[in-house]
Amino acid sequence: MRPWMSKSLSFGILGLFLVALGNSLCFLWPTIFDQILRKELALSPTSKSFQVWKDTSNISPIFMKIYLFNWTNPEELRLKKPQFTQVGPYYFKEVRQKDYIKFNHENNTVSYRQRRLWYFDEKQSNGSLSDIITNLDVVIASGVYTIRYWDLEWQKSLSFLLSSTSRRYYTSKTVGELLFTGYSDSLLTMSKVMPVNDAPPFDRFGWFYMRNGSYDMDGHLNVETGENDISQLGILRKWNYRDTLKFYKSPCNVIEGSAGEFWPPGRTKDEITLFSVDVCRPLIYEYEGTVSHFGIEGYRYIIDKKTLGNNTRRRYPHEQAKFFEPTTTTEDFFAAEHLSEMGFSTTTENVASDNGRSSEKSSDEYSDDDPDVINLGHCFCGGECTPLGLINVSMCRFGAPVFVSLPHFNKADPVLLDQVEGLQPNEKDHSFSITLEPMTGIPLDVSARFQINVLMQPSETVSVFNDVPKIYMPIFWFELKVQVNEEMASNLSLLLAFPIVMLSIGIIMITIGLCLIGIVTFLYFKKKRHVPPADTASEKAVDESPDKKTEMVYMDKTSTNEDPNVRGDRRLYAKLY
Repeated sequence: MRPWMSKSLSFGILGLFLVALGNSLCFLWPTIFDQILRKELALSPTSKSFQVWKDTSNISPIFMKIYLFNWTNPEELRLKKPQFTQVGPYYFKEVRQKDYIKFNHENNTVSYRQRRLWYFDEKQSNGSLSDIITNLDVVIASGVYTIRYWDLEWQKSLSFLLSSTSRRYYTSKTVGELLFTGYSDSLLTMSKVMPVNDAPPFDRFGWFYMRNGSYDMDGHLNVETGENDISQLGILRKWNYRDTLKFYKSPCNVIEGSAGEFWPPGRTKDEITLFSVDVCRPLIYEYEGTVSHFGIEGYRYIIDKKTLGNNTRRRYPHEQAKFFEPTTTTEDFFAAEHLSEMGFSTTTENVASDNGRSSEKSSDEYSDDDPDVINLGHCFCGGECTPLGLINVSMCRFGAPVFVSLPHFNKADPVLLDQVEGLQPNEKDHSFSITLEPMTGIPLDVSARFQINVLMQPSETVSVFNDVPKIYMPIFWFELKVQVNEEMASNLSLLLAFPIVMLSIGIIMITIGLCLIGIVTFLYFKKKRHVPPADTASEKAVDESPDKKTEMVYMDKTSTNEDPNVRGDRRLYAKLY
């Protein structure tokens, strides 16, 4: 084989190899990227995400800010609207730790208990824990609410007790007592001897009393690890060893959605679902738009009408729907529509399906006679369906009339805001949003904001609450903000650039390979076109074998008949000896 042909063949093979490798990178990069995500994101004892998930003290500090509402005119309740002044914020460093961790490889889940620890940061806070706050007496309001359907004698007994101790419908306590240290109350002691089905197991009252550092308050959780199927990463399967809620009846009792710390990759612009152990139910977050965080594009989801409304509906297959139980004790789940109270508006859009179990439509598009349509607005009423903007959590708060909303009644029925003074909602500071990077599902920015409200309503029997207006009283609201910092965003950008880099390398390899193949082909045809005739080549062939000595002699092949005195145009030919 001639040397030029050997080199050309090598270059041709190299070109074919580059084309094949480039095509592999172009078509297989999703599989390779998926393997990288599974290795880095899936929850396992060896993954990078495990240590952060297990103990958040390993990352940048997370702070919870708490704002309390101070009631400035409690004595004028029957004459004027309650006036509130926002006090704070009070900063608390929050650390989340997981313990009792058990990986269940047979179903690719992990079980654990979580505790949250809060440390007061006085330097950043606008106030101290000794500040005095006046607001509705939650213990009394809860007692009156709990016994509203009891026998008249029990209600009179409570009224006599409150009158004899000169109790009022409001109280003044320090910030520390209201939040963490708690304060003693005689009604809490009485509740242990009264016929209360779900009496609180506490000897003191405080919104976070006994929660700081407790492994029991958040309960036992069972979450998908995503090892075999990354699309299931972070999905909550069981809470307190159950896959249904004991507070509600079917179909409202299903535990579904993310546990809130991990989200499967490949996000879309459909809504997402998060299960909150604090409000004991799934929350739907609706897609709002695409935003940028340190140059990374993310999908922003917010709490809106699908969670805050009371007329949200879901279609179920009839064979499944006919076995559903009534959700409340006062309404037929299939036939009754919520009747607004106090003139509140309750109309909103309907809840969309989760994991394809139901179809999406607005409430108005469903026929009232359709037996497959379930009004999910009745799911979580707990006997007290609320106006737009409130979430009833009384069922999982020992029957206390506790209702959750966005801060300052943002996105709520205007009547709620009109009944009080001093609250000024705005979308920037008072919304609950989650921003996810769509390709990986990594949270870029989480702004968790909720307000705690307590229902105060009149009672004909309990004299303390005679003639008081029915008002959802704002108590406090909190903000927990977690963001990807600039360094983490830079590392994430490198990960997100990986598919583009692989695709670019693949295209470059294909281009170089095709160029090599083209060059080799061109040279081959060019050489073939300039090959000399066979006879001429044979005449010029010279035996250059090293074993044979040769001598070059130029022979004159002219005819002897030519005139020797005439110079001719003759050629000389080599001859070997």
